Amino acid sequence: MLKTSKTLVVLTGVFFAQTLAAPVFAQAAIGVVDKVKLYSAYPRLKSAAEDIKKDEERIHSLIERSNKEFDTAKKAKKPEQELNGLHKRLQGQIDEEFKKFQDKALNMEKQLESELDNAIKAEAKTKSLTAVLDKSAVLLGGTDITDGVAQRLASSPTVTGGNAPATK
Repeated sequence: MLKTSKTLVVLTGVFFAQTLAAPVFAQAAIGVVDKVKLYSAYPRLKSAAEDIKKDEERIHSLIERSNKEFDTAKKAKKPEQELNGLHKRLQGQIDEEFKKFQDKALNMEKQLESELDNAIKAEAKTKSLTAVLDKSAVLLGGTDITDGVAQRLASSPTVTGGNAPATK
């Protein structure tokens, strides 16, 4: 008899817990999004990567020109004080350009991430989803909204570099 009452208490507890939890799970509409797929399909991300590559090449060229200029001055046996001044000036130019590059890259990254987040939020709202997770973190279930988000990003009116600082 004692064994039967323990089983009855456990079953009643499980049933009660399921009854309380059922409305919570029924209301939780989970979406999933494949960010890897979005990144590869996002046209602005591709053009931003091309802009960053051009800026990197420009900085590498500046470093090479600076090294040549310093080597030329060194071969011309310029005085040590003049070489030190030249080194400081050239390094200052490189540092300034690199700082501009970093600021531009960070600004572009923030802008692109914001656009991606906004597209995900808009698609989730359209589908009445209460949460969206990265697809790689979900083993089973969820409404895949990747294609809808990709369409929103593709039709985005924003132009690359619109808010990024200009570089010379």
